[in-house]
Amino acid sequence: MRKSRISFGLLMWLLMAAAEASAPATPIAQTQDDNSIRILLGAENSWPPYSDTDGQGISTLLIKAAYAKTGLAPSFQVLPYARVLHDLTSGKIDGGYNVTLQASTQDQYIFGKVPLLSVEAYWFFLPGTHTRINSIEDIPSNFRVGVIRDYEYGDIYENHRHRFNEVKVSQQSQIIRMLKQGRIDAAVMFDREAEYALKNMQLDIGLFDKRFLNHRGDVYVAFSHKSPRARWLAEQLDKGLTELKQTGEYDQLAGITAENRQIGNQ
Repeated sequence: MRKSRISFGLLMWLLMAAAEASAPATPIAQTQDDNSIRILLGAENSWPPYSDTDGQGISTLLIKAAYAKTGLAPSFQVLPYARVLHDLTSGKIDGGYNVTLQASTQDQYIFGKVPLLSVEAYWFFLPGTHTRINSIEDIPSNFRVGVIRDYEYGDIYENHRHRFNEVKVSQQSQIIRMLKQGRIDAAVMFDREAEYALKNMQLDIGLFDKRFLNHRGDVYVAFSHKSPRARWLAEQLDKGLTELKQTGEYDQLAGITAENRQIGNQ
């Protein structure tokens, strides 16, 4: 009797294994609850209106909408920007944003072909100060420049930054206060971020002299080289962003008008 029971159990195991092997594979987009294919993105917590302290903002809206076009729903972890980059490198997250594609980042991470956003950063001064400075080449050595820690400011800035006495902080409001108080000589700020911070601080944009363009750059979701899904995720995001632009949803979510589109193309 023992021998017959063992044979019957073995037979049932073989039949179940054969059935599982012949079953059709479930598409990855339909199994997001499976830990083996969980998509985790790092959202920085200090770049409003793109991504605020809760990880909410224009960037997050665009990412959710773009991935929804391909049937994906990633999870988000809200982190300081420096931690986003750290976790990208270590592979703790699949992707992170808002990362500028430039010489210092293009080999560190995997990028898609379609940028999440195009942004502009400018040099800001107190009115009436340093009036002879009209380009980055005019800025003298040891000039006190306020910047956000670990932000990317374009390749031209990278070529000059060794000459500056950088004052690195984590919040835009800190840069604004330091410039207002004369504790730094100038600040490099992204225009929409600066306008948002000044409004929240109940300060007028005319408080500073927005002197000249630092750089116009493309911001992406960067993906980790250690994520086995990185290139596939970048491709899916590209597809979603392309569809959003084709339908006009992108402009609505990003708050782009015909007027500022024309200004950005100049």
